[in-house]
Amino acid sequence: MNTTIEQTILDQLNQTKVNGFPLLKYIGTKTAQFRHNTCIISVEENPKGITAVEVQYMEALDTYTIRYYKGNQIVTEHDDIFCDNFDSIARELGVL
Repeated sequence: MNTTIEQTILDQLNQTKVNGFPLLKYIGTKTAQFRHNTCIISVEENPKGITAVEVQYMEALDTYTIRYYKGNQIVTEHDDIFCDNFDSIARELGVL
């Protein structure tokens, strides 16, 4: 596993600001797990009931795919997201 890419995703998420706060603190991140080119974060209770957010780096496109989960089921997926649009995660969770 290339932890450099996964750690970079986590760092980019943490550098994203929402109302002046780091995104991961704003959405109440509990834990982070890593897979190949992917960071999965579990999140605090939110209005839409989403339990986890998966951010996967798509090397060929130099963009990200973001998947939102309720339990083990994908409820929403967004493709071709750039890291400067990670604040959209807070909107999708309904906390912004």
